[in-house]
Amino acid sequence: MQKQKQKRLRWDRIAMVGGVALVAAYGLAAVVPDGQDYDGADSEGRVASVLAPEDVLEEVTEGVYAAPIMVQERAEPEKAKEIPVRSTIESAAVGPAPSGPLPRKGIAPCSCSKYTMKLARNPYTQHQKRARSLPGSFFVKNDSELQAGFGRGDLVRVPTVGKGYHLDRLTHSEPFLLPAAFDVLKEMASRFHKAMDGTSDEGASIRITSLTRTQSQQRKLRRRNANAFNGQSTHNYGASFDVAFIDRPNETVKCGGPSWALQSILQDMQKNGQILVIPEGNCMHITPRNP
Repeated sequence: MQKQKQKRLRWDRIAMVGGVALVAAYGLAAVVPDGQDYDGADSEGRVASVLAPEDVLEEVTEGVYAAPIMVQERAEPEKAKEIPVRSTIESAAVGPAPSGPLPRKGIAPCSCSKYTMKLARNPYTQHQKRARSLPGSFFVKNDSELQAGFGRGDLVRVPTVGKGYHLDRLTHSEPFLLPAAFDVLKEMASRFHKAMDGTSDEGASIRITSLTRTQSQQRKLRRRNANAFNGQSTHNYGASFDVAFIDRPNETVKCGGPSWALQSILQDMQKNGQILVIPEGNCMHITPRNP
């Protein structure tokens, strides 16, 4: 009986030791994988190592994503500051001047020449004859005679900007005319201004490109432009002015309306005996016919 108990105890111990050994073997196998299991574990390890930075990358990405929003938010006040400046510039450039707009940068003008307007040509000899016979007419030889003529009242100063017209940057002439020539200019420009007023072409302005020239200015122009008259020009008497362009106030104004209006006015004044006209290749040369 006692021997049987001892045998049972031994088998229990053997079973217990065997169970412990088996558990230890499973634990050892889990701690140190080998073969394909190791490769798989290594792969999982690499995935884990990639996933960890991705979490960081995601945070960085959110930070980068947030940065443009912050830049945008910072940029918005800057844009808000720029808007008034641009609007001020645009209003200064597009808004009409009190008595007519000046040439606009970047806006091409409408040409006034024999290629764009149909007017009868009065012989230049008629222009010359009339220039010499107008009241107060004299040959402007130099600046001294120009100033003397202005002092006597034979010449009047032409304002830089008037109703319906403006003067170009004058390089070979002076802003003076005989009173009869200035009266013709004012009537032409005033009628043009009235024709444009209240229409979609409102703000268009006639550009006067040449007025009274001294003898030296005529010679310099002749050297520069072979088409310039070689001799005593009607400009030397303060009797003529040139119209080369119509300046548009903005791009929405097309050339058709303003050009047709000016052509009609010049045709009417020419027909009524008020002016003599020479349609040239780059301008309209105009001389008063009646004082």
